[in-house]
Formats: sequence, structure tokens, C-alpha cells
Amino acid sequence: MENLKVLLNENVQTALDNFSGCFGARIAYFATDMGELRVGQKKQMCRYCSLIRSKLYGNGRCMELDREKLKEASERKTLISYTCHGGLVETIFPVYIDNVLAGFVMAGQFRTVSSPPRGIIDDWKNKYRNDSELLDAFSEVPEISPSKLPSMLGLFSMLVRSIAKEGIAAVQGDTVVEKILHRIRCNLENPPTLSEAAHLVGRSKSSVSHIFKAKLGKSFKSCVIDLRLDRAEEILRNNPGTTVKEAASKVGFDDEFYFSRIFKKYRGLPPSKLIKS
Repeated sequence: MENLKVLLNENVQTALDNFSGCFGARIAYFATDMGELRVGQKKQMCRYCSLIRSKLYGNGRCMELDREKLKEASERKTLISYTCHGGLVETIFPVYIDNVLAGFVMAGQFRTVSSPPRGIIDDWKNKYRNDSELLDAFSEVPEISPSKLPSMLGLFSMLVRSIAKEGIAAVQGDTVVEKILHRIRCNLENPPTLSEAAHLVGRSKSSVSHIFKAKLGKSFKSCVIDLRLDRAEEILRNNPGTTVKEAASKVGFDDEFYFSRIFKKYRGLPPSKLIKS
């Protein structure tokens, strides 16, 4: 299946933040390779799911189900909603542009019941005896009544359709933008200047600036910073023990304090918070 590589404009983050704020659950836009591009309110996996994965069954069951449902959603080209083995509701909506897959928006988890499945509780008690930690974590999961679930799914569908229509800032094949972005991504430690980017695509600096503003909704400079911060955030989240200084250095910031100021300005929190979380 042919897939698209996409960039998302800033309105997508706002939409995901608002959805997450309304329902309290995690929502994220995933690329076709399942890399996270945007996450509403930077929410992490809920504590209940973390316990199931880290202390009971491992990641295997969850990842297998995710792959199965992603495949189903992409083949059906529509929203699917299902209950995972942990008893939580999850939703997936594939994003298609001109009949080509451009990613997925996933929301969840929600609960529609007051306690985990009996089998989960039994397996937990067999291993740890006391189930209070498990039940407390389950109670923290956002609850939505079964009668209101269709309305929530309706809003979710409208949001994803809006993202597909207005939130895709650039796709592979937009040669000027994509060529420059590829050069930036490959050289985050020493990204090209606006003059160098213009020379790369045979355009003037003002032309490149205009194209970035029109296609991405932000300046060339802001786009470079965002890409560097995206990579730094990925490093900090996925590599426990990495220091802020090390992450900053890997994306070309020699001064970790300047990097921290820039990170907080653009992301709303200092990078040290990612290490603590």
C-alpha cells in the first residue's frame, strides 16, 4: 500500500489538546510507521495500562492487538472502536488523502465500566495478592457512559476529518518543502540556513519564506527549531538516563541552558520535566 509522509500544522496540536482536555484521555496522530507526530496535552500512557504492560503481561499482547486493529482500520478506511483485553475502549481513525494512507489518529483509553475484567483481576491477585493498586489505577482512567460513547465517537470522527482536510500542511511530493525538510532532518546538529535552503531548491530567500509560511503556517526558523526540539524530545522520552545536556548536544545546541529556554518557550515546559516523567 502506498503511504504518505506528512507534516501537520499547528492547528492540529490545538485540536488534539482540546479533545484531550474535554475527555481527559490520550489522543495522538501517528505516522504510517507508527511514529508519534502529535499528542494531545503531551499525555502519557495511563497508569493502568502501564501496570498491565510492565507488571502483568508485558508489551506483546497490547502491541499485537494494536497491529491487528490498525490493519483493520486501514483496510476498512473508517473509524473502528474496540475494547482491549484490559477492558478499555480505544478508537482508531485512518487518515487518507486522495485514497492514500497518511497516518492514524488514535484516542483512548476510556472505560465504560467500574472495574477491570475478572480475568485481569484474578491474574493480578495470583501474582501480587492485593489488587488495590490495580483497581486504583483503573479508577483513574477517564470514564464515559455507554450511552454517550456514540456522541464522543461522532466528535472524534469530525475532528479527524477536519485534520485530513485542513491540518495536513505538506505531503511527500511537495518538492520544495520536502527537499528542505529532508536536509534539515539529516543535519539537525548543523541545519541549513535560510540562504542555504534557498540555494538547495533554486529559489530566493523570500520565496522559501513565503512557501514555508503558506504550507506550514510558520516561519522557516520556527520550523527548524521545531524539528530539532522534536528530535530532542524523542531522545529524552525514549532513552532513560539521557541528560538535557546530551540531548541538546545531539540536536546542535552547545549551551544546555539556552536549549532549555528555547524548549520551554516552544513546548511550554522545561526539558527536565520529560526526564522526571
